[in-house]
Amino acid sequence: MGLGRTTGHSQHAVGAKEAGNRVDHGSSGIRVRRVLGAGFAVIAGSFLLLFVPIIVYAFVLAFRARGVPDQAAINHFAAMFSPAVMPWLERVLTPVLTFWVVRRNEQARAVDGLAVGFLAGLLGLGVTLAFGGSLDARSMVSFLILVGLGWLGGLVGQRMSSRS
Repeated sequence: MGLGRTTGHSQHAVGAKEAGNRVDHGSSGIRVRRVLGAGFAVIAGSFLLLFVPIIVYAFVLAFRARGVPDQAAINHFAAMFSPAVMPWLERVLTPVLTFWVVRRNEQARAVDGLAVGFLAGLLGLGVTLAFGGSLDARSMVSFLILVGLGWLGGLVGQRMSSRS
């Protein structure tokens, strides 16, 4: 728009901005993509961060055995470690990624954070069910915590965005 284009559409947008109104063509599509991306990134990031200690454990076992590590010991460690650590990784990543998404929007809204938290919570429930878990009180509390942390990250991102 600032490169000398003089189409009727761009003149309307510039005139509306000068009048103090925000013209927001297509930003909801960008917002939805960012919310979806952040929700999926919470779960993917949690898995990736979860693999780091498991891989380190496998290397320690391989070093001790001076060869091929015991696969049963690695599986046992992963089965013990994953359910305890995965929810905490989700709880750390949800507000961080939500803050990043909301802060990068021109029109920052805490509702976007709520949407990221809701999506991350749903995906977390899906992962729990996919790996043999059940929908019990603990998983529902974890879901509500993720929704709340998403809203909190969105609220902080909105406040930080309004200060800039």
